[in-house]
Amino acid sequence: MRLIKIINTTRICIVASAICLTFNSCLKDNTPPPLYSWSVPSIVSFQDNGGASGGGAGYGSTTTPYPLYQFPLTSTNDTAGFAAIVVYGPNGPAPEDITVNLAVDTAGLIAFNTAQGLYLAGAIPFIAPDPSTYSFPASVTIPKGQTQGYARVTVNVNATPIAGANYAIPLMITSASYGTVSANFNVEINYFTIQ
Repeated sequence: MRLIKIINTTRICIVASAICLTFNSCLKDNTPPPLYSWSVPSIVSFQDNGGASGGGAGYGSTTTPYPLYQFPLTSTNDTAGFAAIVVYGPNGPAPEDITVNLAVDTAGLIAFNTAQGLYLAGAIPFIAPDPSTYSFPASVTIPKGQTQGYARVTVNVNATPIAGANYAIPLMITSASYGTVSANFNVEINYFTIQ
């Protein structure tokens, strides 16, 4: 009888632990990004760069482990580029100016290539262009009362050496002056080829 009581108590503890872990995992912002009904407040993250018309994969069809956005650039424009959009949400606009710091995440690009199987024979991995061929601001501001800020990434296509190469700039949000940086929407892979 005592053994049955111990087994039942153990089962209850296991079930209780599983429930706690389930609720704890809900705290991670793994639902759609701000402006798309996020349930976690005060999150700073990247947002889809303009949806399909902007080359964005869209958060409904993201790639593992980070969203991939494609931006074809022409060799006739030596200052081509795109805007990386950072957002705050979902509980209304920013209560103050929010400074969002950005950096290149080389490890993120390696993780992306690995997850997508791009280091396997026959695959063509994404490569980071030479840092001298592109630029982006070290920080961007989401103004008070707004939900978005824009970081313009400029690519000097004439300085990028290989036409048709699969270049990718992996941007990462490293910190924000207000709110919490998303744990899973803080990196985006921006893919481009020179045409």
